[in-house]
Amino acid sequence: MKKIIIIIALAKLLSLFTANTVNAQAENISARIDSLLGQQISDNLPGGAIAVLSSSGVIYKKTFGVMEVEKNSQINENTLFDIASVAKQFTAFAIMLLEDEGKLDLDEDLRKYLTGLPDYEHKITIRHLLQHTSGVASTDWLRILTDNSFDKTWSHNDEIELIKRYSQLNFKPNTQHIYSNGGYSLLASIVENASGMPFADFLYQRIFKPLGMGTALVNAYPSIKLVNNATGYDVADGKPVKVSSTNDYCYGSGNIWASLNDMVKWGENFLAPTVGNSEMISRITKKYNTLENGDSISYTYGFFVREYKGIKVIMHQGGVPGFNNYFMLFPNDNLIIIASFNNQSINARGIVNGISDIILADKIVEKPAKPKVEVDTNLEKAKQFAGTYELSDGMELTFKVEQDTFWLVLPDDEKFPLFAEDNYNFFLKAFNAQCTFAKSENGEVNQMAWHQSGRTFNGSRVGERVELSIGEIKQFAGRYIHNDLNMEYPITFTDGKLYVHTPSTFKKYFGIDKIELTHVSGDKFITKRLGALVFTRDKNGKVNGFMMPELGRLQNVRFEAM
Repeated sequence: MKKIIIIIALAKLLSLFTANTVNAQAENISARIDSLLGQQISDNLPGGAIAVLSSSGVIYKKTFGVMEVEKNSQINENTLFDIASVAKQFTAFAIMLLEDEGKLDLDEDLRKYLTGLPDYEHKITIRHLLQHTSGVASTDWLRILTDNSFDKTWSHNDEIELIKRYSQLNFKPNTQHIYSNGGYSLLASIVENASGMPFADFLYQRIFKPLGMGTALVNAYPSIKLVNNATGYDVADGKPVKVSSTNDYCYGSGNIWASLNDMVKWGENFLAPTVGNSEMISRITKKYNTLENGDSISYTYGFFVREYKGIKVIMHQGGVPGFNNYFMLFPNDNLIIIASFNNQSINARGIVNGISDIILADKIVEKPAKPKVEVDTNLEKAKQFAGTYELSDGMELTFKVEQDTFWLVLPDDEKFPLFAEDNYNFFLKAFNAQCTFAKSENGEVNQMAWHQSGRTFNGSRVGERVELSIGEIKQFAGRYIHNDLNMEYPITFTDGKLYVHTPSTFKKYFGIDKIELTHVSGDKFITKRLGALVFTRDKNGKVNGFMMPELGRLQNVRFEAM
């Protein structure tokens, strides 16, 4: 009996010691996160709401700053934020619920579930839409092209009609991965048709209500009155300027408003699912598909599957003017970080990464960047690389040796010195980019690869650039229209230069209303904002239109001469 009493006493002491240790660790984590946030967030400026969850419960949960500057109202745990593209995970989860009930087949042609779509000439499936491999154009860029401001009242029907008007795919399905808001708008309509319920009602009945997400909603109709919602701001020189709008009522790709308390409930469902099941959560966290060329796809069901400093993370960011949001799940660590901000000047990515560093410090594997070791440039060898190379996205880069330096020259004649790692590999110090030249079997150098932002663009040497006469340049001026979108983009010749004139949305969001065209070769020009612009000709050699090969999330946008 005495031994049993001693064992019980020791167990109590051990439990108390463990609890005190856990509490001390939690307090240390909380203090360090507070310190991190204190460097960026001020109590009298727009701020945000942050929570950290683990399988044992909420580790951290706090709000900072004001939700509406004009009323000096403070953000609280029930303040609604526009979670922007973080909403895509709810759309994808709705699709998964309907698939689980046998109401959807992810590999069926989407025309089975939607009517009135253009003849795309290719089968597009629900899975393609989920993974951004459908080729369906992203409506954010389509709205800018068609002069539809993001402040304009915009319904889900407006969104779908715009998609139906634009009959061109960016690419053949499953040959590329290009993020498409339009694809997720279509998914929301599929949810409605398959369930027989409005999308907002489906999310409320099947996800929000069962999880206790008491204030979350889809801002689907003008009749909905947002309550306790944050206003989105930009802050410059300590002065907040309202930049958000609540006139957008399309859904699927975004437009869910949720509080920190709502998102905590959503996060808890990933750690211990009561809506859906663990098999669905497992599918979300694993890459499972490849493109036709064999490349794996890092996007699953409304989430990117990535690695952060050696740790697997499933995440999605969401941003609209005035708001920035993150939802990050570390599946092998049963850890979730949720963050919403109504101040677009805050370094949101830096904050969530900083929180990750604090909590996962003992698991982080820092891979030190391999230092670039500069060697003396062999200028005689570098001369064989001189010339202009066309990259796969239409951009052209020129290299030349001048004043004992090997230079990169951009189409607008801005130039940067290149530094050698060896005779074929060079890097820039002005920004993080590298290039590699390749010698063919006959000893000539006609190929190069440009490495920047984790991507590689292959380039081929182009022929000698031919200068155009004034008369030849003038032939490109004229009126051009996109027939599907019914938008005119005039091109004028003024003071010896060509300009393409853009709608008011370009002025509003980019600060420009006309863009200079810089000739590079043949019928191809380069712009600072629209990338390459290539004119086309009819069989008689007359200019009959132009094409923009790479325009944000749109490809090969074609305009016809009027």
